[in-house]
Amino acid sequence: MRPELRERLLEAVLRELGEKGREGMSVTAVLAGLGVSRREFDAEFDDLDACVDAAYEELTSRIAAAVRDGCAGSSQSGSERAWPDRVRGGLEALLAELAADPLRARTLTRTYPALGPRGQARYQSFLDSFVPMLAPGREVSEVSRELPAIVESLAIGAVEAILFEEIACGRAEQLPALLPSLLFSVLVPVLGPVAAATEMEKAQR
Repeated sequence: MRPELRERLLEAVLRELGEKGREGMSVTAVLAGLGVSRREFDAEFDDLDACVDAAYEELTSRIAAAVRDGCAGSSQSGSERAWPDRVRGGLEALLAELAADPLRARTLTRTYPALGPRGQARYQSFLDSFVPMLAPGREVSEVSRELPAIVESLAIGAVEAILFEEIACGRAEQLPALLPSLLFSVLVPVLGPVAAATEMEKAQR
């Protein structure tokens, strides 16, 4: 299957999953109007579930890549960015991705993980992929020796809980407005409340 057709197919699968749930999906409905034949589909995927998994993997990989770019250590001018600025850039990228397509955001956080153990495992793997992006904070923390080994996972869990609730309540498009408070929640265990509040105020401006 040509790359552009595969991309269209995976996007269509995500859209169908978000709109109808897995029980309401069929290969025939997914392929309608895409220009992809059933023969091409069968040559690419064992079944519809395999296609759904591939679509979710593509989605999470794309979002994670956008967040990594936002967390890049160097600015466009080549100067080194401070760790709080890198975290802010990553959060901005994540919130922009989620706000751009509320249905896709809901599929990412709710519909696919609700499919069962495989969905939950892939969603957790997606969340865990952000841990290395926060780890450099230990190098700038004045209390790095006191930080628990799971502090990055706890920070990600706090952000995820807020995003999950906002998306569930139909407020995905408003997520970028939460940047300052989310930034504070990530930074405070590493930098302390004073420094985290300063960064939050910078984000508010």
